[in-house]
Amino acid sequence: MSSSAVQLPSTYKGLLFSSASIPPTVAPIPTPKVEYGTVIVRPIYSWLFSYAAEIYTNGNPRNYPIGFPIVGGINGIGRVAAVPPDATRLKVGDLVVIEPFVRPHDGLYSSNALGIGRAGSHHGTWAELVRVPLENALRIDEAALQRQNISVKDLAFYSQLVVSYGGFRSVELTAGETVLITPATGNFGGAAVHVALAMGARVIAMGRNEKILAELKGLAPGRVETIVLSGNVETDVANIAKYGPVDVFQDFSPLIATNKSHIQAGILSVRPGGRVNFMGNIKDLEIPYISIMYGALRIQGTFMYSRDQALDFIKLIESGTLKLGPEAGLTTKGVFKLEEWEAAFDLSVKEAGAGRAVYFTPNPDLL
Repeated sequence: MSSSAVQLPSTYKGLLFSSASIPPTVAPIPTPKVEYGTVIVRPIYSWLFSYAAEIYTNGNPRNYPIGFPIVGGINGIGRVAAVPPDATRLKVGDLVVIEPFVRPHDGLYSSNALGIGRAGSHHGTWAELVRVPLENALRIDEAALQRQNISVKDLAFYSQLVVSYGGFRSVELTAGETVLITPATGNFGGAAVHVALAMGARVIAMGRNEKILAELKGLAPGRVETIVLSGNVETDVANIAKYGPVDVFQDFSPLIATNKSHIQAGILSVRPGGRVNFMGNIKDLEIPYISIMYGALRIQGTFMYSRDQALDFIKLIESGTLKLGPEAGLTTKGVFKLEEWEAAFDLSVKEAGAGRAVYFTPNPDLL
């Protein structure tokens, strides 16, 4: 369908951040043109990650490279509003996942995120409209969702879940293997437990929040073991050893982590020839060099996931292999309009943790 057949408004509402020291405003944004290779989407749900306030407000203490002014939001589930003449698979009205990272076609590791990149270059998904490259709008088979009794709100957990899938695929996690996940009580670590189970793995989940650990154990009794982090390498190694050898250790430690002993413990717990994957945000780390060398361990870092991995992950959802919704331990804690950004930010911090999500709904008429 040609974009000329679609009537879009001259402006749309977006949660605009002028700087990290000024509160955002819901402001009119000029509607972009639909150019070759791009698509315009109406976001329905956009995940409000718990550290958003530390990026867009409070002076940006995490020092993310954000070019203001910019509309926030890096992900979402939405419906196609307009397509360019060169679109071959997407049509207006399609339900799509909005992928966050805009990757150059001639560079594998360079990327620019929606709602985080250069000033105004890639406005984000906390808005009534968002323009993204065609390859960043991944179509969802709605008939498959209906067969699996998955709602669009359930699908919105995709943004948390797909990250760990990229990590597991990069280290070739296979069914029957044991994966150690730390910390497993946050959004990404908790999501990794769900994904590992869907991939047929056995899980050892480590964290400090005993309530959330109990919830994770209840997802699949007998296939999920939990350990409360002790802050001591020897103690953690001994606790992990109770559950047998570890094939894969996947870490999601955040920037704010101060005690990193669990990372050392995780490495020391991996079987000879096993794999270690870093997906967190740790700046400096001492590693057990000799143990890694003698154990022939493979250590790597994985940043997010590839487009092909995202497409494969969608198949896990559409086939029902990966369960979604409250019955699967994935619960929406709050849904907010753009104008309610302050309350949304507050709740996203309070409800940060495994199996929890807070969303903006820029287009409530599509719910």
